[in-house]
Amino acid sequence: MSGFKSVSHKIAYCGIICALSVMIMMVSLVPGFTYALPAISGIIIWTVSVFINYKWALLSFAVSALLSIMMIPEPEANTVYIAFFGYYPIVREKLATVNPPVLRFFIKLIIFNAACVASFKVLAVLIGIDRMLDGMEFMGDWAVYGFWAAANVTFLCYEICLNQLNYVITKWIKPRFFKKIK
Repeated sequence: MSGFKSVSHKIAYCGIICALSVMIMMVSLVPGFTYALPAISGIIIWTVSVFINYKWALLSFAVSALLSIMMIPEPEANTVYIAFFGYYPIVREKLATVNPPVLRFFIKLIIFNAACVASFKVLAVLIGIDRMLDGMEFMGDWAVYGFWAAANVTFLCYEICLNQLNYVITKWIKPRFFKKIK
């Protein structure tokens, strides 16, 4: 249930969140932030789902993704944001209803790994496979498998962080925030 009473409040909140998300994505131009900041940006967009609803969150994701494509010249950050980090926290709430939990976990892993493959394919076309694998010659053929395993471990850490953030937002922040608005 949304705590915002009018459509103008919802539009204002979504506009601010989209602007904040794009500004965070702009910092991804700094080397080393290419993958971390799209994840943070997705969490920012996820707050729309928590405070308003699922549909407004997907709309905010679409707007922020379009603005990111137009304004940020970093193809890697844009691709991982669009392929996974932007929408996953929103979709994750809908996956919470899937039972048993083991099936839910495997669905999440399938979504993540499909996004990884799609991102890799898109980036291979956009920036070239040779540039993507520069500096990994010492690992040989195992480079791709090593990074794939590291990506899955990172996804598990991201999932744990989202669980904790969900608890903090729904149990602490949301009740106090909307109590003051009334």
